[in-house]
Amino acid sequence: MKQIISLGMGVQSTAIYLMSSMGELPRADHAIFSDTGKEGAATYQYLDFLLGWQKENDGIPIAVCRDRNLHEDLLNAERPGRFTSIPAFTKNDDGSVGMLRRQCTAEYKITVVDNYIRDHIYGLSKGSRRPKTQIWHGITLDEIGRMSQPYEAWKINTYPFLGQMTFKTEATERLSWARPMTRSDVVQWYILQGLPIPPKSSCVFCPYQSDKAWALKKKHSPEDFRDAVRIDEAIRNSTAKGIHNPVYLHRSCRPLATIAFDVIKEEEWGECSGNCHV
Repeated sequence: MKQIISLGMGVQSTAIYLMSSMGELPRADHAIFSDTGKEGAATYQYLDFLLGWQKENDGIPIAVCRDRNLHEDLLNAERPGRFTSIPAFTKNDDGSVGMLRRQCTAEYKITVVDNYIRDHIYGLSKGSRRPKTQIWHGITLDEIGRMSQPYEAWKINTYPFLGQMTFKTEATERLSWARPMTRSDVVQWYILQGLPIPPKSSCVFCPYQSDKAWALKKKHSPEDFRDAVRIDEAIRNSTAKGIHNPVYLHRSCRPLATIAFDVIKEEEWGECSGNCHV
């Protein structure tokens, strides 16, 4: 059975990749990173490091998929075609703040990885049934609530840091070779190995960010922040996509460029799935 690492380029999934390549976990067959078009600059720098490390250390092959570009699609929101929403904010008619559906993870992360597995790993035609495959996810013990069952029968969601496998049938099995760890345990592992710690991985315009995260981005990664502002402005008028009130990246429903962020607020607005931020 094929073992595939869903590589999100964050702390946890990258650690799984490195541990598996170094023999501290069973060796997976492939690692797949789906690039949505505008990760943070620090994530792309770390990707360059990891690709170099892979070549020098006979690491597990890494596929970088750039089939779909969420960044470009959002900038061209008026372009004809199906609209994929991000969990941005808008005011309801009664003045309350609402959040759009999150479709981006499924369509720009999960589906892209699934299609790569079908097309390039198994060489199957569209619609063909894929063999049972273990998909490894970098969820740690402190985030166990993000563990989920797969929607497809061919997938077995595998969590090396939780010691669990889940199936479409909602059954779970213990993972005999697991290495249960918290995120802080994983960070300590990087330090002991003398390896650089990856930055938190997410699109620069992801609405699931705290005020503190936005403030740090604005101060330390001004180009990333400018890109987020461009997206914020591009999605404001989404009436052509059936959204009748203005849309914003920040929960205050104000333009991102005008906000004085509260650096004390570390709460993120919502919970992303197990395919981002890890």
